[in-house]
Amino acid sequence: MVGLLSLYLFKFRIKKNSSNKINSKYISTVMNSKKNPVKTSKLNTRYFSNMLSSRFCLILSVAAFTFTISLFSNSTVEAKNARINATPSSQYSDDPIILANREDIQNNPFPGSHLPRETLELIAQGMSLAERGKFNSADEVFEKAAQISPNSAEVFAIRATAARMSKNYQKADQYFARAAELDPYDEEIAYNWGMSKLLGKDSDGAIRLFKKTLEINPKNIMAYNSLGKAYGRNKEFAKEEASYRKALELNPQLGVTNFNLGIVLSLQTKFDQAVPFFKKAIKIDKEFDKPFVQRFLQQYSAVKSIQESPKLVSPEEKKLAELGKEIDKKSEGSDHKMEGSSAKIFKEYTDISGKILINGQPIGPNAIVYLETKDKLKAPKQKTQSITISQNNLQFSPPNSAVQVGSTLTFVNNDREVHNIYSKSLKNQFNLGAMASGASRSILVQDAGPIVLRCNMHKDMVGTVFVAPNGYFTTTNENSEYLIQKVKSKEYIMQVWHPRLYPREIDKYTKLVSLNGKDEVIDFKMDSDSKPGEIHDLVDATDYDLIVDNIEKLLYEAVGDWKKGKKYLPRRKVLKAATFHFQGEGLKGALAKSFSEKRSVKLEKAIDDIRKKISGYSKEKVTEDSLKTDTKRVVAQLRNNVLELKARIKPGGK
Repeated sequence: MVGLLSLYLFKFRIKKNSSNKINSKYISTVMNSKKNPVKTSKLNTRYFSNMLSSRFCLILSVAAFTFTISLFSNSTVEAKNARINATPSSQYSDDPIILANREDIQNNPFPGSHLPRETLELIAQGMSLAERGKFNSADEVFEKAAQISPNSAEVFAIRATAARMSKNYQKADQYFARAAELDPYDEEIAYNWGMSKLLGKDSDGAIRLFKKTLEINPKNIMAYNSLGKAYGRNKEFAKEEASYRKALELNPQLGVTNFNLGIVLSLQTKFDQAVPFFKKAIKIDKEFDKPFVQRFLQQYSAVKSIQESPKLVSPEEKKLAELGKEIDKKSEGSDHKMEGSSAKIFKEYTDISGKILINGQPIGPNAIVYLETKDKLKAPKQKTQSITISQNNLQFSPPNSAVQVGSTLTFVNNDREVHNIYSKSLKNQFNLGAMASGASRSILVQDAGPIVLRCNMHKDMVGTVFVAPNGYFTTTNENSEYLIQKVKSKEYIMQVWHPRLYPREIDKYTKLVSLNGKDEVIDFKMDSDSKPGEIHDLVDATDYDLIVDNIEKLLYEAVGDWKKGKKYLPRRKVLKAATFHFQGEGLKGALAKSFSEKRSVKLEKAIDDIRKKISGYSKEKVTEDSLKTDTKRVVAQLRNNVLELKARIKPGGK
């Protein structure tokens, strides 16, 4: 066991040539845990900026300090970053996910460990303690390791990381300093020390260390990206911009750096320059296709069209400037603290009222007016709801409803005829099946947006449910007027929804409002190409067969990687199958609503059982054949469920 640990720890040890130039491939990690979340400084790519947990954070640093991959040749080897897409759900976070770019690794000989066996055993013990959050005990063990190997930079670097995990940044500095003293030309030590400084809110110290990292290796893209973050903390936006541009010179295809550059340019009101970087980030990775970015791009487009017209409307330009400020500290990849408005807050709460007009005419009742917080947090005292929608006289009653995310909808058939209620709405697709007189079914709505209800048996039956993102919403009255009371004074995105409006029209009239306690009257005067009575649903064009195809491909690839002895790549692929495809692309939700929550959870568990087996958590004997059998069974179950789901949804009219 110790021999394997030794080989694993030092197989990827960085190798230096006589001129102290370091050729390395970088290791990237994505980790999550339910316990003790430690928030990073959002330093690296979107993958570096995920929440790190005390359970996995130590292994991250062991990877960063000790598992660095080196490829050796007579010519210079370009450093490059491994790109990681995993976004594991918390329910799968019982093991570390360390993902390294290890191509060609078996073809490169590496020297064995130079540390004694006892030191390695103590490192392993300290890591285990730190994983469980026992930082004091871990430090005592690392102290013993340091006594045996007092001149090992690795020991002090790992010990420093354990101190950083416990938020003891003073100790972390002490140990990092010792590690750097023992190995002053190790770029990973310098880089991770800089990250520790940033976590400890010492941005100046972080800048110094990231610069040192770049002195050692001028092509360290991660260091340029992190240096930009540190400059951003100091509000040195010009220097931040320059750092991101340098990173993009080395690799123009870094999605997060394009995204960060778009942010810092927008903060400097360089909107014309910011737009192409946002668009490129989205093209590289859809993760950056965030709502506030889309609103920014839409408002920018609107301003440009106005500027190109004979008359320039300055209020629209002002809206764009305000929307640019929406990119705040909560935004992925940004450390900036955007206030968005310098207006002084006089009262804690604000009342908002107004009137909704379409083509100059009152919209009538049942339009939804809602506010969305920029940071996506729940509104104060937010509560979910349980409502009943009856089927009476071949109509939905009430015909129009509004609830919050997380609410329960119960459908009760009070007619003598059979009803089959379904929805094709985006992210809320389901079919409840045939419901006889007196029957009832309940579903949980977890995605914000409109749901248009129909019945397969009765084509004229139409109802709507709007799922609001939080508690700040209301409906208009007969006079098309609305009132939202006691809204916490801050900035919000404000929208109006009505089934008559096209999605593009809803987006066009999005407002950014800054509340300071002074009651506001905000009217919406909207133009629409629609006619009264029309319904424009957000239809979900989900290809469920394709989702299962992607899950099947990933599971079989994971089995193949497991057979080759790879440790972390297989479980990452199974996680992606479960979280990104089954859950994230809507198949889990569609099955839960159409059939039962129990059925969707059972399928999800079947996928996760494969992950546990390839991760070594199963007590059963695991072989390639047994894993392939499990995979075949899961895929068959998924395909049968999709067939049943499609058979339900297909008859659903328009």
